[in-house]
Amino acid sequence: MKWRIVIVDNDNFLLELLCDYFEASKKYHVVGCTANAQEAFALCCNHFAHVVLMDISTDDGKFGGIRSGAIIKRVLPHIKVILITGLPEVGYIQQAKDGKIDSFLYKTDTIENLYHAVEETMQGKHIWPEENLPTSDLSALSERELEIARMICCQCLSRREIADILQLSPNSVKTYTHRIYNKVNVNSSRELMKYMLVNDLILPDDES
Repeated sequence: MKWRIVIVDNDNFLLELLCDYFEASKKYHVVGCTANAQEAFALCCNHFAHVVLMDISTDDGKFGGIRSGAIIKRVLPHIKVILITGLPEVGYIQQAKDGKIDSFLYKTDTIENLYHAVEETMQGKHIWPEENLPTSDLSALSERELEIARMICCQCLSRREIADILQLSPNSVKTYTHRIYNKVNVNSSRELMKYMLVNDLILPDDES
């Protein structure tokens, strides 16, 4: 039997990536993908979900992943609820614990580690961050990653367009983009644009 999982994330790119990754596994069947935390409870009920992987910041604005997750745990305590976030706010951790959330993960981790954390949670373990909060790692970006980040932010190119220019597969571009998001601790192309502007990374060094 496959575990039925609901995935909630306000970034469409990451939502698609997570849904594809878990659906491709041999242990999970994705029964719901949404950017709105308010839909998570209904999806769990309608599809008899076993686990929810949910972003703290979601499209509904006022509801949020923490509140939605706490409601799920109160009404459907048998469902595992795992919160993820790219925002290292200490207050989120305590709110999640107060809501009886099972595990809490940072998006700065790799998708493989996120998957393993979900696996451990399904085995009854509780995964929580270490005391040291994650930080953006500008120096870790490779030249290729910077190139792709500039294509996303400056040229507004699609994944396929970037793939054609760099002679890569669209899936490779997807992997690069997710890696960039992880390294600079952002959740969307809009946040990446702000990061690039603040850190003066829009133009290459020889053009700035």
